[in-house]
Amino acid sequence: MKTYKMKINGNAYEVAVKNIEGTNVEVEVNGKAYNVELEQPAKPAAPAVARPVARPATSTASAAPSPRPAAGAAGATRSPLPGTVLSIEVTVGQTVKSGDVALVLEAMKMENNINCGKDGVVKAIYVQKGDNVLEGADLLLIE
Repeated sequence: MKTYKMKINGNAYEVAVKNIEGTNVEVEVNGKAYNVELEQPAKPAAPAVARPVARPATSTASAAPSPRPAAGAAGATRSPLPGTVLSIEVTVGQTVKSGDVALVLEAMKMENNINCGKDGVVKAIYVQKGDNVLEGADLLLIE
């Protein structure tokens, strides 16, 4: 069960998503149960191993994360500390140089630029904006 705190027109709501089956969703809003129908089926949740916390989809132009290779893949840029991805500054197929900012990670209320570790082309991005990552987690692949 995933719980969200929302404000709608200045009113605070606590929304718990209990069950999703196709286009039918069971939610609880401030303790009251509702059945909601989506216009299109919900995307299946990513496995817990892939990302520590799943985030609701946001309206950004970024594509879904690429499938991950085995942990510690050669050429992978890794997270130096646990935190939340604030922005992704590169795209798949982009040519980058060592030291270019790849993404911004928030950790302990500070924004940290995560730089590309080498020159090359971004082959895969394993995270999305809003993802929580652990120290040592693969963020993107540069070849």
